[in-house]
Order: sequence, then C-alpha cells, then structure tokens
Amino acid sequence: MEDEWLIAEDHAEHLRRAGCEVVGPVPSVEAALDSIAREQPDSVLLDVQLNDETSYVLADTLREKGIPFAFVTGYGDSSLPPRFAEVAVLQKPTNQALLAAVVLKLVQQVSAPKSR
Repeated sequence: MEDEWLIAEDHAEHLRRAGCEVVGPVPSVEAALDSIAREQPDSVLLDVQLNDETSYVLADTLREKGIPFAFVTGYGDSSLPPRFAEVAVLQKPTNQALLAAVVLKLVQQVSAPKSR
C-alpha cells in the first residue's frame, strides 16, 4: 500500500523479480480494504502516511485477520502507536534486498506451523 505511484511500482517490480506475486499496489485505505477482501494476501506492506490518512485502520484489520504486515515509511518507528511496537518498519528510501527479505519473513509467518 503506497500512495506514491513511482515508489509503489518500483517496490512491486523488485518484489516480482524476487519471486513474489504482487497484488496492487493500492493508494488508499479504502482501496486496500477492498483488495484484501478480494485477494486475501499472504502479507502486506503499508506506507504509514497516505495523503490525508494513515494506514493504522488497515493495520488493525490485517491483525484481526491474521495477515502479517510491515510498515514502509519515511517517518521513524517512534512515531507509530504503541500497539504496533513489534511490527517491522522499513525506512524510506529502502534497500530493495531488505524489502524482499522482510516480505519473505512475513510470508514464512503465514506458512509456519502454529504453536499450541
């Protein structure tokens, strides 16, 4: 989820090259909620600030659905609400290899056996 088209396309292209299937990118919380309902992704990357809104509502929805996510932001992780303290945060501009590594880690969370 990214509201700056060039950044979104750059990230998506690097993830595709790393073997990921990319859904989106989407520029708003409303579009992301619609996409998640249709596509049910394995993981999501969220830009924190999206024009006049933040992605926190979407992050809460992803958490409720058990979909792992990470933030990609130009703001520091200290600006995040405390409820997201354990969520991975990538600083913009981000290294593309690190971006792919974080997505791989998120996807592994989905496929890992659940502890009882």
